[in-house]
Amino acid sequence: MAANSMTPRQAAVALVAAMPTGLSVQQLEEYGIVATTEQAQAITQEVLSLNLFWVFAAIEAHIPLKYQSALSDHILTSMEAGWGTTVPDGSISWDSYLNEWQERRRRYSRLVEEGMSPLAVSAEAATLMEDNRLVTEAERRNLLTLLIDFVPVDTYGQLLQDVG
Repeated sequence: MAANSMTPRQAAVALVAAMPTGLSVQQLEEYGIVATTEQAQAITQEVLSLNLFWVFAAIEAHIPLKYQSALSDHILTSMEAGWGTTVPDGSISWDSYLNEWQERRRRYSRLVEEGMSPLAVSAEAATLMEDNRLVTEAERRNLLTLLIDFVPVDTYGQLLQDVG
């Protein structure tokens, strides 16, 4: 193993640590988004879904197949352990969130398969949030800026470069 390389478990810990876990009403206001506590929790869940999508895409792109399942399981177990504590849960259970995330993952995967950029995938996430009345049409551009800041797509790939 190279001096800078990480084990899959270390990579999973680093990936989870790199993911933003919660957005407060105040943080959203800094981006020009007015939200209730409940809306902030729902936006957090959507941002988490987008982050998990890119984390799993990075795993598929950078990790040998034999390690992918263990790495993915460790990430989901860590997220479940933090559900409701480090990750605001709102009124949704982990199992319900996981089902919604799988639907989002399929939706975002189709966009990537069609050749869409990470920004286009973020735009799709913003559309979902607007459709669910979590943000207004006027706040959409602010939301895209927030997604650029809170979904560090490049970081995930970089973290996994040293796994081996």
